[in-house]
Amino acid sequence: MSKNRSLTWIFLGMVTTMFACGDEDHSGDPNGSPNGPGPGPETRPYVNDPVWPNVWTINAFDGPSYEFKSNCTNVESDELETCFLWTVTAVIVEAPDGRRFELDKDFNINSYSGEVTRRFVLYGPPDGGLPVAGEYRFLYYEGEEIALTQVVDYTPETVGYPTNFTWRREGDDFVAEWTPPGGTRPDMWYKVLIFPFGGNVISNVFEWDASSARLPNIPLVDGAEGTLNVAIYFQDGFSPSEYLPFTW
Repeated sequence: MSKNRSLTWIFLGMVTTMFACGDEDHSGDPNGSPNGPGPGPETRPYVNDPVWPNVWTINAFDGPSYEFKSNCTNVESDELETCFLWTVTAVIVEAPDGRRFELDKDFNINSYSGEVTRRFVLYGPPDGGLPVAGEYRFLYYEGEEIALTQVVDYTPETVGYPTNFTWRREGDDFVAEWTPPGGTRPDMWYKVLIFPFGGNVISNVFEWDASSARLPNIPLVDGAEGTLNVAIYFQDGFSPSEYLPFTW
């Protein structure tokens, strides 16, 4: 895995946080967006549980892979520790083919977008292959005891990734353009991601039918460097464009 790709996927975990508390991916939302588009709470299969498990496909420019994650749900406080996962010591995912995966704890607040992430997550390696179909068991440990078990019945689905991604600076604003993949739908959404070297990820969420985006007042100093990209998200995964280097 290239250094840039490794850094980017680590940061993706911090941003791809969607519905609020975890992947809250869009804000740490379980799907990538807590404050933006994407499925609402009423569509979640575990709406009465304190956490929402996900098996996700990653259809990237350099090959398919997978993501396992579990996000806190129904958290009204802005405090990171007000969440079931705060006291969880380990999350293990048992795959249908017998493999076991240990997820990494990821709690953070995006200083640019305000996205809150409260989750455990694991990204597969580039070209690691899509998750196999079947039932995935999520085991939540507090010490040696299993505090909760959830089962996700997963069927692989992918969407294409954005292409022809370009960007430019306009004053202190960041402006991006891309060519959308085919087959986009209203239950999808985009996220533009900026990964400054040595700094916090900068991101925001955009509608499913967007082909450009503006991020105003980017908090970067002249000459700052890093990587950036755009990704399209859907209920069960995301597809990132190629990562571009940038100098601000």
